Amino acid sequence: MSRRERGDSKLPLIIMVLLLAAIIYVLVKVVPPRINAYEFRDFMETYARMDVWSRTPEQAKQDLLDKAKTLDLPITAKNISVERKGSRIAVRVQFDVPIDLKVKTWVLHYDFSQDAEHY
Repeated sequence: MSRRERGDSKLPLIIMVLLLAAIIYVLVKVVPPRINAYEFRDFMETYARMDVWSRTPEQAKQDLLDKAKTLDLPITAKNISVERKGSRIAVRVQFDVPIDLKVKTWVLHYDFSQDAEHY
C-alpha cells in the first residue's frame, strides 16, 4: 500500500520545515545584535567603575562611541550621557536597534545606565 492510499500527506512535514526555517531566520537576525548590546553594556559598566575617572566626559563619550562602532551598534553622541557630580559619575546610553525581518521591522530598545562613586 502506497503513502497516498493510506491518506498520508507531506503537507505537515513541509509546514514544520517552513516553521523551523522561519524560527532560525529570526534567531539569526535577532541574537547577534542582542549579544553585541549586552557586551556593550558590560564594557560600559566596567568603564564607568574603573577607567572613566581619568577621562573628561567628552573623552568618555568618544571611548563609548568607539566601542559601539566595533560592535556595530547604532549609537551616536546624542545617545550617550556622561555626568560628573563631585565624586559620583553617571553614564547612560539609550539606543534602538532596528531588525529587518523582511515582513516587519522589529525595534530593540536599550537603556543602559551605570552610577559609580570614586573613593
